[in-house]
Amino acid sequence: MRDRPRAAGLGCYDLSAGVDQASQVADCAVKRGEEMSHPHTRVYTICHARAMVDIFRRRADNMRSYADSVLSLSREHGLLHWTAFGQIIDGWSVTTCGDTDRGIELLRAGVAAWQKAGARLWLPLFLTLEAEACAKAGRSDDTLEVIDCAISASQRSGERWYLAEMLRIKARVLSQANHTNDQVETLLAKSLEIARSQQARCWELRAACDLALLWQSNSRVKEALELLQPIYTRFTEGFDTVDLQRARQILGSLEPKESRKGPKLNKPTSKRSRS
Repeated sequence: MRDRPRAAGLGCYDLSAGVDQASQVADCAVKRGEEMSHPHTRVYTICHARAMVDIFRRRADNMRSYADSVLSLSREHGLLHWTAFGQIIDGWSVTTCGDTDRGIELLRAGVAAWQKAGARLWLPLFLTLEAEACAKAGRSDDTLEVIDCAISASQRSGERWYLAEMLRIKARVLSQANHTNDQVETLLAKSLEIARSQQARCWELRAACDLALLWQSNSRVKEALELLQPIYTRFTEGFDTVDLQRARQILGSLEPKESRKGPKLNKPTSKRSRS
């Protein structure tokens, strides 16, 4: 069982921007889990060291495979707790592939089973995944209802590590529903504040990207650039991730026109991760 704490700690690596390090530790944890041939440990490491890391990185390519493995092992060995987890990641995978209605059904069934099994950990995250699926399907009322449930669950349990993301997603939904910029900006500013207080640089980057775009739309380009650029330059790895590619694109749009004619915006210097 020694790899369980190691797998569970991957979220911390990812939130503090050690994206590549998280992937390396994930590979090691999964390999150890397979070597032990213990069903519960294998399921645990797939869920934490594969599925969670890929959700954080917004990478769905292998999620269906992870879901199939988790569901197969859990059903074979009667692991109801992890069967629910498998349904949830299966739903997220289906949603990202475009079948949002089916994905929402799977997510809701998985979340209900997770709660029925007595599990509370990860509930704010799982509800947020459901809210994002509803948003993708254009169900704005459902999205706001579910994201508010996620925020309430976070406040009740004290599980606040994903709160910055929940507030950012709520801000995006309100923006799409044509709520006032003041409401949206207040939520994004709070998301940014929480991410910084938790030293969760991935969440900080996402909040800063959304806030920078909001400011850009209101002709506050200089403020947007001054907010986003120093956050981006602190990253030293993970430049192939969706978040850093998006940040780089936004920064390019914020640069003064005369600057765009000169050298392109350079990536921060990468540092080799310690083994």
